[in-house]
Amino acid sequence: MSNKSVHSSAPVSQTAVLMTCACVVLLAIFRVLHATVLPEWPNFSPMAAVAFCGGFLLPGWMAWGVPLGALFISDLLLAAFLGYPAFGLGQTAAWLSLALIVAIGRGMAARSIHSLTGIFSGLFAGGILFYFITNAVCWLTMPAYPRGLDGLWMSLTTGLPGFPPSWLFFRNSLISDFLFASTLLSLWSLARSRRQSAIRDNRSEV
Repeated sequence: MSNKSVHSSAPVSQTAVLMTCACVVLLAIFRVLHATVLPEWPNFSPMAAVAFCGGFLLPGWMAWGVPLGALFISDLLLAAFLGYPAFGLGQTAAWLSLALIVAIGRGMAARSIHSLTGIFSGLFAGGILFYFITNAVCWLTMPAYPRGLDGLWMSLTTGLPGFPPSWLFFRNSLISDFLFASTLLSLWSLARSRRQSAIRDNRSEV
């Protein structure tokens, strides 16, 4: 990945699109494997990175269909493996948050915001959005939380007694967001660079 930007002005090859789609699906599979085999790091998940990079990198309907479709399938698998309901208010809040993160990525691509600072600022904003919405829904729906702003603050910081603090989930999610997004953006940038090199080589041979 370039030190300054992801070069979105370069032509998009079918190979690059397919590669990114494959990466998105593989990251969604990682989410299932992590939750079932390596649960020690709660919220260490590629969800937000998949949603943001799908919206930012993929064209047209694929920007919505590929990341949300892959994550929807992974949700069904997690529900089957771990035994929790596949649908509910908490899942609805998570999906609303992910759709908004896709929209952030789409908006940045449409406005040609391609600097690394801009990209990771958008990703960070999406992570905060996901964290606030999902924890606010927990506060509203779980009777163990006090009513009022004190209960909301509790849901965003310490969480309920007997469980890891909420800020720990937020920390893990941000680490995973930046890690997986960096991987996807680097692969995308590499594919585009190779595409540009192939085009230059073809022109030089003419």
